[in-house]
Amino acid sequence: MAKSAIFPIRRNWNCKRNITIEVVVDRFKVRDDLTQRLAESFETALELSGGTAVVADMDDPKAEELLFSANFACPICGYSMRELEPRLFSFNNPAGACPTCDGLGVQQYFDPDRVIQNPELSLAGGAIRGWDRRNFYYFQMLKSLADHYKFDVEAPWGSLSANVHKVVLYGSGKENIEFKYMNDRGDTSIRRHPFEGVLHNMERRYKETESSAGT
Repeated sequence: MAKSAIFPIRRNWNCKRNITIEVVVDRFKVRDDLTQRLAESFETALELSGGTAVVADMDDPKAEELLFSANFACPICGYSMRELEPRLFSFNNPAGACPTCDGLGVQQYFDPDRVIQNPELSLAGGAIRGWDRRNFYYFQMLKSLADHYKFDVEAPWGSLSANVHKVVLYGSGKENIEFKYMNDRGDTSIRRHPFEGVLHNMERRYKETESSAGT
């Protein structure tokens, strides 16, 4: 356990060792009429230390010391934040807006019941608009997904299992899928990665489009 001792400030210091030097700025009994003195002492301590101050209970040696920081960063865990300014408290400003609803108070999402155009259609036939056989790139992904999970892209969407519905709409999680991609020249490449899901793909593309429009 580290030892500590109090010395007068005029002492000559031998700083060859790695030591922590703390300055005792003030000592007093806590009373209601000492608010101003407490504030001034705190200011002095923060000024001397570069933004940190320690409060210790001298009557109770077992009491835990309280460490304070004015540097917008926790001196213990290192968590930091930007300097407070009005825009951080404004829902109309990107810096202060809720990241979930973008400050609108309403969360926008793709409704699965609307994404599935017609449950009687197959994935190949257009159950999900933009992911059928006419859209070659995305349909390739669904075919690779079907090969992995053993379902038929020609079967009606409503006849597929709940687990297949979940994987197609919400993704495979951390499970890697072997995707086969064919380019316009007929060359095939194979990549292994998780499937993000149709809904997550739509949300990502929508946000990317919004971001591009705002720049």
